[in-house]
Amino acid sequence: MVILTLPEGDKNQLVIRNIRRQNSTVPILARAHRRSDHEALLQAGASEIIQPELEASTTMIRHALDYLLPADQTSPYLERFREAVGAAQAVPSVAQAPLPNVYEFEVDGSALVDRSLREGRIRERFGVTVVGVRRGSGELLVNPAADTVIKAGDTIRVFGLRDQIANFMPPKDQQ
Repeated sequence: MVILTLPEGDKNQLVIRNIRRQNSTVPILARAHRRSDHEALLQAGASEIIQPELEASTTMIRHALDYLLPADQTSPYLERFREAVGAAQAVPSVAQAPLPNVYEFEVDGSALVDRSLREGRIRERFGVTVVGVRRGSGELLVNPAADTVIKAGDTIRVFGLRDQIANFMPPKDQQ
């Protein structure tokens, strides 16, 4: 196994490609600070990517959940959190259980269009968190900044409780 902890994504890519030339099957664990590095390292041949900020967030949430949820609900919550933030290809769904989950919808003509996430005050008004925005061009913004402006045709991924997501969803005639 090879473990790469270099802080620079481009250097990790170079090392991974060199390792793959010498050994195409060795497991390679690499560190990535940015989502763009994450994807590039996978394409270079990394087996698994560790994102320190995501791991730190997950650890903090796990400790907080020890105070808020029964122990048997902590793991399912954290799995959904990781799916929402860390795995852009995960299939979104609305949870039936009283735990947060992920839902995705396309923005087309709603009140969110041409407004930043900050201006939309989505978290404050609905309790959901926008964890991803996929542009019509295919560009994926994971954990988008508050100044991210939503455009018609964007697909928004939100993380929250089923009722929060239902309240957030624009009526069908306003989408």
